[in-house]
Amino acid sequence: MYFYRYNSKDRRGRTKRGYIEASSEQEAHLLLEKQGLYPLSIKKTTPALKILEKLKTVFSQGVSRDELILFTEQLSTLISSGISILEALDGLHVQSENKYFKKVIGKIKEKLEQGKSIKKAFSEFPRIFPPLYINLLGVGEFAGTLDKILLEIAGYLEKEEDLRKKVSAAFAYPKFVAIITSLVVVFMVSFVLPSFARLYSQAGESLPKPTRIVLGLSHFITNQWMYLLIAVSLAYLAYRLYYSTKTGKYQVDRLKLKIPLFGKINLYRSLSLFTHSLSIILTSGIDLVAGLESAAAASGNMYLVSEFKKAQQKIESGKNFSESVADSKIFPSILVQMIAVGEKSGSLDFLLEKIAEIWDRNIDHILKNLAAKIEPITIIILGFIVGFIAISMYLPMFGLPGLYKKIL
Repeated sequence: MYFYRYNSKDRRGRTKRGYIEASSEQEAHLLLEKQGLYPLSIKKTTPALKILEKLKTVFSQGVSRDELILFTEQLSTLISSGISILEALDGLHVQSENKYFKKVIGKIKEKLEQGKSIKKAFSEFPRIFPPLYINLLGVGEFAGTLDKILLEIAGYLEKEEDLRKKVSAAFAYPKFVAIITSLVVVFMVSFVLPSFARLYSQAGESLPKPTRIVLGLSHFITNQWMYLLIAVSLAYLAYRLYYSTKTGKYQVDRLKLKIPLFGKINLYRSLSLFTHSLSIILTSGIDLVAGLESAAAASGNMYLVSEFKKAQQKIESGKNFSESVADSKIFPSILVQMIAVGEKSGSLDFLLEKIAEIWDRNIDHILKNLAAKIEPITIIILGFIVGFIAISMYLPMFGLPGLYKKIL
């Protein structure tokens, strides 16, 4: 038996590609025809090539947040113009430059043609469309306001992406300095220090403690770098495995909220995403209890999801939202106060959006101050590390007057 890669058309004229196992090209042709496919080309291949191409497909499967935002906005515009969702998806499928996303859009269109609901068709691709996206689509489909809901979703995704980029930009400079510092240290340890080590070994004199520390570190890194690399890799792998578990993600996400200064940024970011999403959910007409789970998931923090889950259970037992949230010490008092006012005035969705905007401004303020503080601190740290190594290397030259005589 051999493997064949085929390119074909189905009865509706749609292109189908894939692999088939057969004893000959003629048998592969017949097998495809039995499946309702008309072969355009059949080429013999190997199992190894099949695996490599499938791996390539797996690793290339991705849709950026910007692509998802653009797709959502365009779909909203087309539907509001009076075009059916099938025609809109067909147009977006043709113009999509992302091959994987193009395939996904085509599959969604197929599922809608088979009679599935919009919510069900989109929910089969959870890697691309988050739970909040799916739930709001269901509301828009039921209420007949799909175009408006899609516009709300696009706005939310844009705010989320903007917030993520701001946080990422704030840490870009420290990351850059850390990388440069690491490269400088590696260069000095690998190439500069060994020369000094040979020089001082010829002198035969005892060296100052800082010099011995630096030379010991150089010797360890240059001779044990393989074990060091393995240890770091295993530590990172252990962390990823632990974080992939429910308990691990809960504990790590909880720790993220307690780190000095950075914990406040993480908390505000997560609560901003939560309040933005819950505001949209309530505006769309979804019940608070039903929408709380999706909004909590949008926060991206497992610890907060757990806390909101407890609040949800208390609401179901008869407590109001503000009382349920107040029981947890992690939530700021302003959130509890705004929720209480919103419940009394019947404008909870509006006030949630307002407090989300307040947190967004707080994050901007914290990030600006953080950037102003981090830049000089990172320069000082870099100077200290490089300076310590340099001084440690030249220190013996001042403390060992007979060094050069012994060498000569």
